[in-house]
Amino acid sequence: MGRPSPSDPLHVPSTTDDSTRWRLESEDLHVRNHDRRTEHDVRLEIRRDDELRHRGDYRLLSDQSGSSVNLLAAGEYTVTATVDDAESETATVRVSDDPNETIVVEIINGAVRISEGVN
Repeated sequence: MGRPSPSDPLHVPSTTDDSTRWRLESEDLHVRNHDRRTEHDVRLEIRRDDELRHRGDYRLLSDQSGSSVNLLAAGEYTVTATVDDAESETATVRVSDDPNETIVVEIINGAVRISEGVN
């Protein structure tokens, strides 16, 4: 059995403290504004089996990010994100204790992208 990859944050105890490891394992939602000069309003709706599980309105300053931990049970969710009451996207994302199964919402040049997994 080989050594864990240095890029695997959950298995590198020399560079990852317990609180960072806990956050990565518990983070269900990560929202980031990549625009360096523009603030954005983001509205999120997260549904599972057609039932609303989370709704939130966020004001992100330029280059700001935020996250929610232990917000959702493990499973598959439909996520809709709307930026500045204009640009919108919907995607299906899995959530679990694996950082590769986290809802990631990114705003880049005013456009929104939803993906799975914290990079």
